[in-house]
Amino acid sequence: MSDDMLGRGLRLLTTLSRHPEGLGVSAAARAARLPVSSAHRLLARMTEEGFVVHDPSARTYALGLRALELAHGFHRTPAGFNHLLGPMRQLAERTGLVVIAGILDGDQVLLVRSVQGSQHLQLRSDEGTRNPWHATSLGKALVAARPEADQERLLAGPLPRSAPNTLSDPDELRAELARVRKLGWAEAEEENERGVRSIALCVPAADPDGGPPQLALSLGATVVLTGREELHDMVPLLQTTAREAAAYGR
Repeated sequence: MSDDMLGRGLRLLTTLSRHPEGLGVSAAARAARLPVSSAHRLLARMTEEGFVVHDPSARTYALGLRALELAHGFHRTPAGFNHLLGPMRQLAERTGLVVIAGILDGDQVLLVRSVQGSQHLQLRSDEGTRNPWHATSLGKALVAARPEADQERLLAGPLPRSAPNTLSDPDELRAELARVRKLGWAEAEEENERGVRSIALCVPAADPDGGPPQLALSLGATVVLTGREELHDMVPLLQTTAREAAAYGR
């Protein structure tokens, strides 16, 4: 397989990962910016290899079990963020809330690890999920730690609204990032999803001179069960967890 075909195949897999319900050939080709004929050949080959499954009745393609093997294999590697699980589980047990780890990828936050809490209302926090940086506490914490030039590039947009409370005005977001830097942590109040509030802060970088932090941790809660001030009171616990996660990663 040529490098070009490999790249096209990977683009198709990435596209399918964002559409768990499956896509038809034409829709997958359009989303991956590929000719339909190329997408059809690649999907057929990846189906043979088990990376994709085909539903003949719905005429759609979705990720297969081999893709799951890749995901589990990644989590077993040094880059798989396994060092976060111990501190995250302890925090989830202590607070009853979901604990999420995320990184900044372009203008989105990618969730890389999550540990559910014990509250009977739990949030959706699937690993691999992407959210707009400006609508999440994770994203605001990470962007606030970036150089000013990076911040301005992200503030230039686009800044889509995910919920009625999403901050989409660059000046408001600029002020919000300044507030995050002053406090040392970020919050999102029903900004990415109705009924959900969260706090987040960065995990200290292993080498403070090596650039800004690349990873952040958050506590997520429903507005029904956890008040805003109650969540704010958990900031010290989140700070302790971030320090422990940094120590585990060294």
